[in-house]
Amino acid sequence: MPLTDDSTILVPIDVSVAEPPDQVILKLLRPVNIVVLGYYPVPKQTAPAHLKEDHEAEATERLANIVSTYARADHDVEDVLVFTKDRRDSLDRIAEQYDCDAVFVPGEAEAIGQILVPLRGDVNLERIISLVGDLGQASSAAVTLFHSVAEGTDPSQGEFILRGAADRLSEEGVDRDRVDWKLSEGGSPKRDIIDLVADYDLVVLGETEPSLRDRILGAVLTPILDEIEKPAIIVRDTA
Repeated sequence: MPLTDDSTILVPIDVSVAEPPDQVILKLLRPVNIVVLGYYPVPKQTAPAHLKEDHEAEATERLANIVSTYARADHDVEDVLVFTKDRRDSLDRIAEQYDCDAVFVPGEAEAIGQILVPLRGDVNLERIISLVGDLGQASSAAVTLFHSVAEGTDPSQGEFILRGAADRLSEEGVDRDRVDWKLSEGGSPKRDIIDLVADYDLVVLGETEPSLRDRILGAVLTPILDEIEKPAIIVRDTA
């Protein structure tokens, strides 16, 4: 298990194919502990044990090569290999087992210069801010905090949340001039996030489903992730 107090991110990688890790993401994740989940997809009609017997050696070698690219002296890098018919279930199970703070979802980004961080009130706020603070140590990326309030609602509470989160990020070591915030009034939070992501390189989202099953990629986050091509980090709510 991770030994340091820094955030821990689960990084799932399909080891049925030989693709090198994204160098942009490698740089971004330098300040955190990492659990690399090497998963080998198993077709529905195939027994996992049979596929494992045929492909475990090559999957293990690929996973070891990937882990070696993440390894560094000051942070922990764990690795787990699974042959699975249900990637989502494996994500939930391993994230729980290793007490991961967040799960990485791959996407396309040439560099991480702008990070979008949608906030739902104070839900999971401290974990999100702590993780974004850790990631801010690895780059000079600007961070935009976003919150949406319902139509007809007093926006002052939303402003209070965003200003407080910006101050907390400063306390985490992210320069205040790198932190901005946006408040949306009366729109659709999901639609707003999808529209905004086009202008950013990475989105950090808090999970929304309370149940263990479907927790990380639940009914609220899945439509967002299905429509964006940028990498995302889903911060778990272990409360």
